[in-house]
Amino acid sequence: MNRFVFFLSLFAVLALTACKDEKAPEPAPKDVAVSAPVEEAVPENALLKAKVRSVVGTVEREKADSWTQLRVGKTVVENDHVRTALESELIVNMTDGSALRVPESSNVTFQAELQDNVKKLIFLDIHSGKVHFDIQKQQQSEIYFKTGTATVAIRGTAGFVGEVQGKTVASLKEGKVEVSTPKGKATTIVKNQTVLVDDQGDSKVLKLESSGTEALAAAIDSIAKAEDGGAALNTEILEKSMNTFDKSYGERQRNFEKNLQFKAVGIPDSLYVPSVMLQARITPGTIVTVWGERDTVPESGIYQKTLTWGDSAYGTKRFLVGCSDGDVELPCYMWVTEYVPMPALGEAEPAADTAAAKPVETKPADDVVANLKLSVKIGGGRNERVHLDLPATELSTNLKFNLAGITAGDLGQLKSLVVLRNGKPFKSFAAGDLTTLAYEVPVSIERNKIADFEVVATLKNGKNFRAKKTYEVYCMVANHPGGKARNSIVPPDQEYERLKQSGELKHE
Repeated sequence: MNRFVFFLSLFAVLALTACKDEKAPEPAPKDVAVSAPVEEAVPENALLKAKVRSVVGTVEREKADSWTQLRVGKTVVENDHVRTALESELIVNMTDGSALRVPESSNVTFQAELQDNVKKLIFLDIHSGKVHFDIQKQQQSEIYFKTGTATVAIRGTAGFVGEVQGKTVASLKEGKVEVSTPKGKATTIVKNQTVLVDDQGDSKVLKLESSGTEALAAAIDSIAKAEDGGAALNTEILEKSMNTFDKSYGERQRNFEKNLQFKAVGIPDSLYVPSVMLQARITPGTIVTVWGERDTVPESGIYQKTLTWGDSAYGTKRFLVGCSDGDVELPCYMWVTEYVPMPALGEAEPAADTAAAKPVETKPADDVVANLKLSVKIGGGRNERVHLDLPATELSTNLKFNLAGITAGDLGQLKSLVVLRNGKPFKSFAAGDLTTLAYEVPVSIERNKIADFEVVATLKNGKNFRAKKTYEVYCMVANHPGGKARNSIVPPDQEYERLKQSGELKHE
């Protein structure tokens, strides 16, 4: 009996200290969406920098012959090898805003090189699976997708490229790409076209209303599995099955389009800051995708999304909107603008004896400020509950918020922007620091702590606008035997309730 008590006590001690004893985190379970940003150092000379925006399930990256879980906030660079498990997904955004989505059961290597010390060549080697893309018009770069049977050259377009049982599939919902084979054969496809390339380099172009969609990609996988033909999957059977699927899909797509309401708010023709707020009135419940990021339109019918890109990524910015009812999707709108450098001040005033310019009627500054319809929007909802996976002892994330109801040209009417933590100033932005509509403030919250944040934007007339957010970061160590996140006695919701009832989950 004494020996039993001894081992029972030893187990309890090990469970309580596991968070500190483990040296490396276990990969997240495949059914968990990993959403806590994790910042990391990125080589300054990296040619490819793709920021991880979303991770669902188990997504791993290989560096130095070691596989580790890839998390939001990290950056994929050249020579990174990425793989996704079943029911898993990775979304990354390149510096110019181009979005890449790697779905489940895919294996991709990212490569890049500099040509003539000027042009960047970016390659995505698809060893298996697919990559969905929404690529901005390239200025100083060229992007290529490579499979075992073809190379697909991308200039600025949207769709997917994949490898299915020895065949290459390239499919477009927008734009134009060129597909070439090792034998020198080249095929160009455009919007609503899909090309199949077999292991002999022969290609077949299909005109499909479902081209470039997630539904078509899933249908191709289902067809391949149903045939179970391995590398000998018959192209004719695949083509026939895809056409049959597309006929039904097209009918459902047209019905969805008839009932879809979409009214967009225009954006400026030119932008001087690397940020834009997209706004539209859309049928409630519609799933909207822009730059790889999905949002469901609320009951109000008002869609609002702020997107950002690299400070020096000048050029045309295209915001292709995909609308879906969860079954079918279609391109429903496209915003286009130019991101340009801030214009220099004029070199000289007009001469005094020149003809006087026609007076321009302006409003007093006080009227301009009074008419601003400013609001503050914080990402992630009013209350965000985060289960902290062992062995981590604190959550490191970014508090993301944006200024809504105004344009970049109205920023001069702001006096200050302050982030409060538990009622005390945490981060302040003076008037001279207010150069964008979107902000990210790094924050760290200890395990089993509740942190309250408030963002306060103050206009020059003294009027202020506020938004609040609360983080609840929790982990009951005893619920995870062996100190491993994947081991749990009760589910997360019960774990949270037990911590609340015991008083262990406390305000900072």
